[in-house]
Amino acid sequence: MTSLTAVALAGSAFAYNAFAAAGDAPDAPRVEGTDDGGFMLDARLAGMKAALQLTPDQEKLWAPFELAVRDAAKARRDAMREKRERMRDDGRPSPIERLNEISDRLAKASSELKLVTDAAKPLFDALDETQKRHFGPLLMTLRPQKGGMESGPRRHEGDAQ
Repeated sequence: MTSLTAVALAGSAFAYNAFAAAGDAPDAPRVEGTDDGGFMLDARLAGMKAALQLTPDQEKLWAPFELAVRDAAKARRDAMREKRERMRDDGRPSPIERLNEISDRLAKASSELKLVTDAAKPLFDALDETQKRHFGPLLMTLRPQKGGMESGPRRHEGDAQ
């Protein structure tokens, strides 16, 4: 049950962000050329690893999980950068083009989520019961912000804008 909960939480976090990235405008101004997302991801991964208090045997399973999370975050940042460049060059897409973009983004997010899940499973299986209880909430801290920002207040669908 705990492992199913962790996978569900991970799935909802990454899937939510794949859809949230389709929004018209970011929640906060973006400074082009900065890597704030990478900086915050570093901090959150380090915090998650420290909070789990991994044993030496578990430490060996951390690296593939961390790499998968970093690869997924990089793919998301790259896709957002490409989208900004396309919009700058081509203007606003038509509603059909937007639906295609969202569909493509969700398909890519699904593939990335599968890679993260596959990398997380051996680590999760090696955790003790206390670590397993902490894994899901800690995993949620890795969730990027809507619009690509990695810090500041979180907004969810239905929240007042």
